[in-house]
Amino acid sequence: MASNSFKDTLQTAVQVNKDHQYALKVYTERLEAELEAVDKLLEAAEFDEEESHLEIAGCIQVTGACKPSGLLSSTELLSQDSPFYDDAACRQRFLSLTEYHPMRPKELESLAEAVRLENRRLHAYEALKRGEHVFVSQYSMRDLESTDDLDWGRIAAKVITDSSAFSQRSAKECEIRWLGDRHPKFNHSPWAVSEIDAAKAMVESCQEGDVDWVSIAEQLGTRRSPVDVMRHTISRKAHVWDAESDRRLVEAVRKYGTESWSLVARAVSEDAQINSCQNRWYRTLDPSIRRGNWSSEEDAQLRLAVDLYGHAWMEVASVIPGRNNEQCRDRWTERLNPKVPRGKWTAEEDTRLISAVKEFGVGRWKEVSERVGTGRTDNMVSPLHIFQCQFQRRYSVAIATTSSEVRTAQTPVGWCDRYK
Repeated sequence: MASNSFKDTLQTAVQVNKDHQYALKVYTERLEAELEAVDKLLEAAEFDEEESHLEIAGCIQVTGACKPSGLLSSTELLSQDSPFYDDAACRQRFLSLTEYHPMRPKELESLAEAVRLENRRLHAYEALKRGEHVFVSQYSMRDLESTDDLDWGRIAAKVITDSSAFSQRSAKECEIRWLGDRHPKFNHSPWAVSEIDAAKAMVESCQEGDVDWVSIAEQLGTRRSPVDVMRHTISRKAHVWDAESDRRLVEAVRKYGTESWSLVARAVSEDAQINSCQNRWYRTLDPSIRRGNWSSEEDAQLRLAVDLYGHAWMEVASVIPGRNNEQCRDRWTERLNPKVPRGKWTAEEDTRLISAVKEFGVGRWKEVSERVGTGRTDNMVSPLHIFQCQFQRRYSVAIATTSSEVRTAQTPVGWCDRYK
């Protein structure tokens, strides 16, 4: 009996050891996969800062594949002796006029340095004309910020050389950017409410269509640029999406693609914002996005993707066909995240919910969910408050929309459970 018991115990121990080894093997493989994914992400992150301006919509890496290349490079096509020069130059002009390439921070730094160098050159030239030694002549910071007699061609060449600009900056572009926005005389600090009110009052005193923005900026006396004053005083009409604007958006995306949203927004409406058009397309109109219930296979893919990428929802969505980042985030948060409680609400949670709604008001569900503090999401607390509003008369509950209107009320414990 004792030997049989020892034998059974030994076999059990061996089996447990094998199971443990298998679990360790699976865990090791998972760690290796995660480390490999991290290495790939680090390799992707180690890029030249000079190339950070390139907008990459997405890429697929194929092991052993070679980068595609044409018969002729763009430089060769734009060569003066190229038979395709006229067509290539026409295309280059089209891209420069239709694509928006804002100046990056490094270009703005190069622009400021180029202006200072140009002023030093002019100052040295004037010193030589006066017979003074170039390095003996003194000049102040104000001299280096002068806008008189600047050679903007030299400045533009300096900007292009220093910043390796993706798009060629013209002399006129550098001049407009410096004189109209980047000169140190302009104030770029956040606007105060009183400052905005004063600027709006000045604009309202002018006749419609006859506003001298330069004069108003000077009268305001806070060193704001005319464009900045116009931006903060004109209320832009909010664009409302309807069937007609949706149709124009679909046609614009078909015509311009998803890489030229400024052109798309312009084609939709003069009031349409770029971000609004992007959100409307990707959230509502994009035919490649699946709507409706998630399948078990999609849920399994989402779990694996979250294990691999965490909460980087753009990366997660890239491996789940037909779902965007918001759909993946909401599905994980509301249904699949094991850390989010899904049981019935407790009496303490009911009390915290009602107190949080009294404090923050209706609609601020993110703050309400954080104040509840039990892991309930903003979408989970919002419907419950709607239930409460529907039955507040029945239970004599009064919830205010602002903290200043809070009224005390007797609320039955556990009402959420009955309507969950």
